[in-house]
Amino acid sequence: MPTLFARRYARPVRAVSGTEKAVGGLILVLVVGLIATLVIHVARDRERLFDVPSPDSGEPGLDGSAGVASLLPDSALPDSGIPDWQPPRRVERFTPGNLYVKIDGQAEAYLKLGCVGLTFGTYAHATDAGRAIDVYWYDMGTQQNALRAYQAEAPRDVPPVSVGDGGYQAGSAVFFRKGANYVQVMPTQPGDADAEVARKIAERLAAGI
Repeated sequence: MPTLFARRYARPVRAVSGTEKAVGGLILVLVVGLIATLVIHVARDRERLFDVPSPDSGEPGLDGSAGVASLLPDSALPDSGIPDWQPPRRVERFTPGNLYVKIDGQAEAYLKLGCVGLTFGTYAHATDAGRAIDVYWYDMGTQQNALRAYQAEAPRDVPPVSVGDGGYQAGSAVFFRKGANYVQVMPTQPGDADAEVARKIAERLAAGI
């Protein structure tokens, strides 16, 4: 006669339904897919980490300079047309993503005004290394944005100059707008020694826009 302790407590294994099998298979496929995607992503990041961008690739460089230097068409920053003044040997372009590299502390203000790009170059004197003129050429996206940027920086009661759609000269520097562009032509030396040169370069730039 079987006793209480001799009874079998094992339960029969419940059969797995077809739906459960399908769900389990789908979960397995999703897990495998996620793992494969992760492996590919890590591999690509590793390739990019050791990929040194070319000088005109527009991608950030390893030295923090953003690797933005690239040659532009001659018409972008033309010859000055002035004896002893050489056009930029190196022209740099900056996008909204790396604008801070060139104008850290001011980039946010220009971006809020709609800036979509900056072209920078320096005109150098052929025999006097201490004389140079920097050009900051902002593409503001629209004519209205260019006007806003121009007006935001223009001093009160500054005499206008006939450059582009509107301009003024403050000290030796010339500022003007034309279309969607806002351009600053700024001698690196203080004083008015290169004021006329800056004015002529501004006029040539405006004529090419």
